Amino acid sequence: MNKWLLSYGTFHETKSCQLKVSSAMVSTSKENGYEIDAKLGIPVGKYYVVGWDVDTTGRRLVDEICQIAAFSKDTSFSQYVMPYRDLNMAAKRRHNIRVVTIGRYRMLKDSKSGKILKTKSEISALNDFLHWLEELRGKDLDGVLLVSHEPRKCAPALLLESLRRYNLVDRFMAVVKGFVNSYTIAELKCAKTVKSFSLRTLSKVLLDKEGDLDNAMERARLAYQVTHHLCGGDEKPETAQGAGDAREASTSFLETICGFVWSIQSEEEELEQLKAILKKQNSLRPIFWPLLRFSRKERQRASGLRRLLVDAGVEFESLTAHYAADGKQGISKLLETVKGEPKEIEELQDILLGHFDPDHKPKPEAKPEPVQGKVLSGENVSGTSTPDTTASSPMKSPSSGSETNVTSSVTQSLPESPGKQVSSTRSLDKEDISQSKSYTSDSPTL
Repeated sequence: MNKWLLSYGTFHETKSCQLKVSSAMVSTSKENGYEIDAKLGIPVGKYYVVGWDVDTTGRRLVDEICQIAAFSKDTSFSQYVMPYRDLNMAAKRRHNIRVVTIGRYRMLKDSKSGKILKTKSEISALNDFLHWLEELRGKDLDGVLLVSHEPRKCAPALLLESLRRYNLVDRFMAVVKGFVNSYTIAELKCAKTVKSFSLRTLSKVLLDKEGDLDNAMERARLAYQVTHHLCGGDEKPETAQGAGDAREASTSFLETICGFVWSIQSEEEELEQLKAILKKQNSLRPIFWPLLRFSRKERQRASGLRRLLVDAGVEFESLTAHYAADGKQGISKLLETVKGEPKEIEELQDILLGHFDPDHKPKPEAKPEPVQGKVLSGENVSGTSTPDTTASSPMKSPSSGSETNVTSSVTQSLPESPGKQVSSTRSLDKEDISQSKSYTSDSPTL
């Protein structure tokens, strides 16, 4: 509690109701085993709560906005943006939109309906969005709170980075007072009721709705309604547009949601920390770039190992200096500061030494024992094959009825030639088994 107050010690006129909300949040978090970040929370005031979300060309800071959307009880905003670069494959599947070229013009197309979407430039869309927020705030409110739902907070950083490109951050900060992630609220309040805190699960459980989550407008609407439901708003979460003035939000709703707000200043601090992490990762690019060119599994493994070095503050310059000073021992001494499993540290050492010393040979990986294939139709469980029909074992006569085996029927279908009947039978048996073995080994793994 004291830590939370110290982080916002500049607000000397904090209301007593906010202190009650904070203590209730702390007690609830202790019951559910969830720790509240000390940076969360702003003073309670008159705020306009808006659900929002964005579609982007990717999940990196250099990616661009494709759609920006917002929703409240009595109005909404949605605008598609024409990006300079194409969407990556994951973004195309996630948002069901793609960039097409018709003649000399690039356009944004809906993959489901096949319709061309009406777009604007990024700076025009951001100006329209800020003008819409300014109209919502008016003169009698303290500001606007933007609510989204993300397991990994990414949208605020992308929006702030886009606003910084066009020098619109100051205008944005004059209107918006903070961001709210409804995923954090769900983690705190629904820890004992649901296993998954995804927007699809919460909308189905809490609202009894199934929305189309590939569209930013629909995600913004569901994020607003889920937050309204969890924070105890007076209106039902099913309330649609035009059902009242959003300025008349209940006091209890605002008191609760203000405890989950990330201020713009804290978001900018996190953004600067993220840029510092990315700078360290880029410095390690000469070492990990060959590993990032292989399969997805190899990329994930290499990214995890690289993150261990970044978390320990290790950069390429320090690695080079330690290797130039003490060689292998210098690398081993530097890796003592890295926190990870012994197997990961050993693998990191092999990768680093393989980069600085081309003659270094990594330790061979222990290969798992081969799994025995399926039991074929001529082999028993013990692994010994049943004896083939030979000259010493007389073949059954055709008169044995239903007990006639496959081998005898194949043998009878061949033209009779003295002295070659048994050998033909053996060759056919071997050919059938080899075909069945090759089929088993070539069959895809499910």
